[in-house]
Amino acid sequence: MAFLDEHLNELAQPDPAARRAALERLLTAEGLAFTVQECEADEKRKAARNYLLPAEGTAPLLCAHYDAHPGSVGANDNAAACCILIALAKELRRRGVKAAFAFFDGEENGHSGAKLYEAERSQEHNLIVNLDMCGYGDTVAVYTRGGEKRAAARPFCDKARLAAHNARLVKYLPEGDDVCFSTRRQTVLSIAIMPRWDTKYLDAMAAQGSGLLGRTPEFKMMIGQMEVSSTMHGGFRDAVKWVQPEAMQQVYDYLLDSLCAPPAPAKRFGLF
Repeated sequence: MAFLDEHLNELAQPDPAARRAALERLLTAEGLAFTVQECEADEKRKAARNYLLPAEGTAPLLCAHYDAHPGSVGANDNAAACCILIALAKELRRRGVKAAFAFFDGEENGHSGAKLYEAERSQEHNLIVNLDMCGYGDTVAVYTRGGEKRAAARPFCDKARLAAHNARLVKYLPEGDDVCFSTRRQTVLSIAIMPRWDTKYLDAMAAQGSGLLGRTPEFKMMIGQMEVSSTMHGGFRDAVKWVQPEAMQQVYDYLLDSLCAPPAPAKRFGLF
């Protein structure tokens, strides 16, 4: 399991420029050729610098933000997910499985990197998988927004596969860069890992609706009660010593298993 967290210390640091430089060094050292997509701040958008590993044709996109909450080292939010993506990119390339990868800037600043990517991208994706908070807990939370029956999502939602990796479908996850990809008709999955009990809070929060009219005090109280909340946005567990390599491994194994699964069979209609 050590290979997954070997880059964690290098990526988990509070200075944005240092995090960016560390990511560039790691991608280069691992032989992962990348392109840079960036924009300067203006009256219409915020500055962002993304690191992209494109793939030819239509391919799934696996993404995670590499920036951190101001003042935090961002170990679980979100360096752990970046480490998982680096390992997946290497392994999928070795297996000849086509996938694109993106390391987004600015998730903690209005999703500026994901918005930039969505506004300027020309490549189509049959699936987008966003990783956020992937280094603490024992239960993989998979949020499909009701898209679990779509062909691209089915391998991730297979009951046997979910059980094998101690994963479960949930009806709510806190907002991440995934919200930037809801404008097109594409399948978007959000992946996190957390203590099992925290997923019970997610069920209760989902029952309160979309939040278009605001959130109730009870909703905010439940967020505060979740153990995983202490691992994000500068919480006291958003530090390297709290990241669990076995949790990272669990997420990695689930994703690799799902991405390498045979294509979901097409649905057949009619009498025969």
